[in-house]
Amino acid sequence: METKYIIYGIIVFAVLFVILYIKACFDEKKGEDSEEKRQINDIVRRAVPNAENFTSAYACWKTTQYTGGGRTSINTTTRYWYFAIAFKTGMLYVIPLSFDGGDISYGEPVCLTKENLGMIDADGWATFYDLDKKELFTFAVYPSNLKGDKYEPVNIQQKEAADAFHIFIKEFMTEVNTYHNVAVKNNGRPIKK
Repeated sequence: METKYIIYGIIVFAVLFVILYIKACFDEKKGEDSEEKRQINDIVRRAVPNAENFTSAYACWKTTQYTGGGRTSINTTTRYWYFAIAFKTGMLYVIPLSFDGGDISYGEPVCLTKENLGMIDADGWATFYDLDKKELFTFAVYPSNLKGDKYEPVNIQQKEAADAFHIFIKEFMTEVNTYHNVAVKNNGRPIKK
């Protein structure tokens, strides 16, 4: 009798795995030319001067803060940031995004160059600091963004843009940090020389 239940469990697990795999493949394919990807590109075209000379991408960041503990319960606060970005050698535009019921709104674009940045810290993500070394933005550009709950609002596949951004950010970080004679050790603090 037990063997029969084990076999049923394996069959149910296999069917669920196949269904989830098919859904993920469908979402990936759909994300290659999704409505959200078109909206991000439209936002960049409207917000960035000479946008055709830039590579555009979707970027996001999430942080979780834990408070409490000991005899009290642990509370978590998670914050999300979303951006459209446009980049080319020596220049990056960051455009804050917000989502409301499927509509994407955007804020004022910020142009970042070696002259107005104090330093960059990047290693799979990128953190940008002003001339006083105060954090401006942190985000990552992922090749695959699958729509989930309200905190994962887009279905965008952008492998080429993500690869281009990772090359760009290494060069841009070197340019900015060399210009300001700052060395960074992946913690947002300059290394004392």
